[in-house]
Amino acid sequence: MWNRARVRTGSLQALAQLGRLSRRYKIEKVQRLSANFERACWRSVRCAEERAYHEKYAFLRHCVDVINFRRREGKERRIPLSNLAGSLASQFTGDNQAQLQRRVQSQIERLRRSLPACLADTDATRFETGQPEQSELLRYCLDHGLGRSDFESAVCTLGEIARLQQLQARLAEPPTTDGSDARGYLKRELLAMARAASAAARPS
Repeated sequence: MWNRARVRTGSLQALAQLGRLSRRYKIEKVQRLSANFERACWRSVRCAEERAYHEKYAFLRHCVDVINFRRREGKERRIPLSNLAGSLASQFTGDNQAQLQRRVQSQIERLRRSLPACLADTDATRFETGQPEQSELLRYCLDHGLGRSDFESAVCTLGEIARLQQLQARLAEPPTTDGSDARGYLKRELLAMARAASAAARPS
């Protein structure tokens, strides 16, 4: 194919001929490579593109080496924490409120026991949102001789405790007899308000 593309007028004509031959022989990759690496441009632009390409390739190669090293040495960081608050909230039927409260409290106590001793009394709601709190927790863990893997496990555990505490607060709210939310309206009340607003907006 390269021998067939004999064009004596210029590089753009050679690229056009390569494009026609690549479409004829179904070799689109060669056409794309020729368009990217043999187009008419300044040498500084071409060197900058090649340098960026090599930097990306080196970064991906480094990531692959790190993954292979962790798999070979058994250094994967496993944090077996699931969404306990979501699974417990899905079991709420309206009649098992006291039972779910006891289960949520037992899960909070179990997660508290799994935390390091220096973080046993930490307020979980502080580290649920915001990066400064996590940076403060990281410095606190490093000062007490804990590693980065312990820090990651502690952040996940504190986040799970915060979600369980939110679920516990929702379960502690007194239920209403008419089925409405304590902070909202009934559906029929909202429909009545919408009908009244539409009737008032109608021209007489």
